[in-house]
Amino acid sequence: MRFAIPFVGIFLSAVPVLAAEPESGNSAVKIWAGAGVLSLWQPYKGAESECYAVPFIIYEGPKLSIFGPVATYSFFGEENRWAFQGLARIRAEGYDDDDSRYLKGMSDRDPTAELGLRYLTDLDFAVLTLDFSHDVLDEHRGYECRLTLQKTFRSILDIDSLNLTPLAGVNWRSKQLNDYYYGVRPSEARPGRPAYDVGGSVGWLTGLRLDYKLAEKWSLFSMVNVEWLDSEITDSPIVKDDFRISVAAGLLWKF
Repeated sequence: MRFAIPFVGIFLSAVPVLAAEPESGNSAVKIWAGAGVLSLWQPYKGAESECYAVPFIIYEGPKLSIFGPVATYSFFGEENRWAFQGLARIRAEGYDDDDSRYLKGMSDRDPTAELGLRYLTDLDFAVLTLDFSHDVLDEHRGYECRLTLQKTFRSILDIDSLNLTPLAGVNWRSKQLNDYYYGVRPSEARPGRPAYDVGGSVGWLTGLRLDYKLAEKWSLFSMVNVEWLDSEITDSPIVKDDFRISVAAGLLWKF
């Protein structure tokens, strides 16, 4: 197990699981901090799953919210109904060429920072979120759009402190984004690894979060997110699986 500071709360960047409702201007500041474990399964051939010990930091203010490497700022909206927000996130994709023998001779693909916009609204039966984000560090130079629906079910199994939040959605990844992380450049081609140019793709997103309040200020959580990859990505000679998985669990303390 590796201790990971650079990607604090990577898992929280996948979907806005915690921010189920728009913030109102009169909301009090809420801060949670804790620690847990994070496991990542990347789809690259020969790459092993990675497990990290990570701190988790969550901040909810009247306008600003921070969930690990995802931050949003509400420009305007209607309390508990809808909000229009600025969005900043860290994209934790990529690899080093020594992560797998199938990646030897490839140039490293690095994580990056993205900026964009988010719109979310409460549809009564679920919360709808629409995200757009674009690379600002000139790594992949592309963009992604995500549309998700999520619903929190409270007092599961008649346990007052047990909540369950499923999520489903779809994402559109641009050609530049896909080709950077999953393409093979002509200079990187080898026998058994032909050059491959990846186009834009549409994929499915699914997630599940479980929360249990232990005491007034202590709570446990566990989450799993799965991104199902389009054939544009899975046809790449360096890709083995048709999914990416993130799993996290930990303990939080509310200030």
